[in-house]
Amino acid sequence: MPTGAAAKEPAFLVFSDLSKIGPYLTELRARGLAVLVVSQKRGSAMVQRGIELLGTPDHPFAAITDISLHDGADLSGIADRASRWAERYDIRGVLVGAEVYVEAGQLVCDLLGLPSAGWRASRVCRNKLLQRRYLREWSPTSVLVTAPEGGPMDRDEAEHLAAAYDGAFPAAVKPLDRESSIGVRTVGGPDDLAGIVAELEPGSRILVEERIRGREYNVDSLVVDGKPVVTLLTQKGTNEDATEFFVELIHTTPPDNLDERETGLIVEAQHGVVERLRFENGFAHAEYRITDDGRVVLMEIAARAPGDACLHLYHLASGQPVEPVLIDIAMGRPAEYAPEFRRRGRQIYFEHVPGILRDVTVDGLDGVTPRWLADTTGIWPELRPVDPHAPATLHELFVLKKRGDELLRITESSNRAVTAVFDVPIDGDIDAEEARIRRAVTVRTTPPGQPGNAS
Repeated sequence: MPTGAAAKEPAFLVFSDLSKIGPYLTELRARGLAVLVVSQKRGSAMVQRGIELLGTPDHPFAAITDISLHDGADLSGIADRASRWAERYDIRGVLVGAEVYVEAGQLVCDLLGLPSAGWRASRVCRNKLLQRRYLREWSPTSVLVTAPEGGPMDRDEAEHLAAAYDGAFPAAVKPLDRESSIGVRTVGGPDDLAGIVAELEPGSRILVEERIRGREYNVDSLVVDGKPVVTLLTQKGTNEDATEFFVELIHTTPPDNLDERETGLIVEAQHGVVERLRFENGFAHAEYRITDDGRVVLMEIAARAPGDACLHLYHLASGQPVEPVLIDIAMGRPAEYAPEFRRRGRQIYFEHVPGILRDVTVDGLDGVTPRWLADTTGIWPELRPVDPHAPATLHELFVLKKRGDELLRITESSNRAVTAVFDVPIDGDIDAEEARIRRAVTVRTTPPGQPGNAS
């Protein structure tokens, strides 16, 4: 530093949805770091509520030193803002907690010379087709279908394009230009596929690929200098058995349906994928299925921490939070995470009858009151682990929509409205606890203009 120059205040930059930023705020402020945030301009009810509360005294967001709202594709605006922050602050690390900011976060890390996932990992993780081509060894068979630029297709043209997929049915269809589970669905045969292709917007693209049946898991690796420090598994459940969609409705940590051999096969695949991507530093969050004959297949991978309550589940099940380790990795500091799972945690989302959300009621769970986040704080509170031998514990029942919002059929993650997070002793019956909670919770909706409807 030049003689006489004023020392810059140390800071840390987080790319995140406001609703999930709480644990990072707590840890960063405890370390004496100014918290800089890039977040979305618009979005879900939770996003909008968070934006409304920015600058509110005594709210957790008051710990944010400065915030800039950008769409994820606004690379120029984000790079400019980061450069101006760097003139004032000594930015020690950058952490990406939202999928839409993976490439922007990589750009800023490269600009400022900070640890990152690396260009190959960041770019490939943001593109479903690149994942299939770079990671062919672990991927299902897939083909790319591109709608012509000229306008609507007739049926013959749609059937011709759909015929590029010559694999087995049912098949899975994945739009290349959407996040999470949006637009991902099963098609039963060539006619159904041709119908979907016929509805494509000009120039839009989809992957049509082998439908893999098998148990599914989040597989999360904390990576330092290209080497996984630890790889953790979370069991998943979706609505695929009852619908043509693949929306995540259940997460369980640690899984209770894997043996040691199967776990080893999945971890081996994940480490191969991390190596192929030249993943440098951060959180490699992947999803795999394992078939009945032991085949391990990559569904997708992201260069960021998982969403939903997955980080909460690691904390509740092991007693050790992950966020401080992610911050250490982003700052280039030594990082260790070797959790011993003492409890089994689960997050569930509740089904609902489509309609106007009127209420969420609880009957038979003493002391449990739904927490209407989109109507109140707009931020997920931190959850505290309990004693390993404590009885089954329902930590929170969250409502993620506002009263009066229209609830749609659950065809994508953003349609989910009510969720519970709970845990049991590691040898407890978590399925029985889930059944008890589901029996107690009612999501009340009504058709517009009509009273009475519940699920």
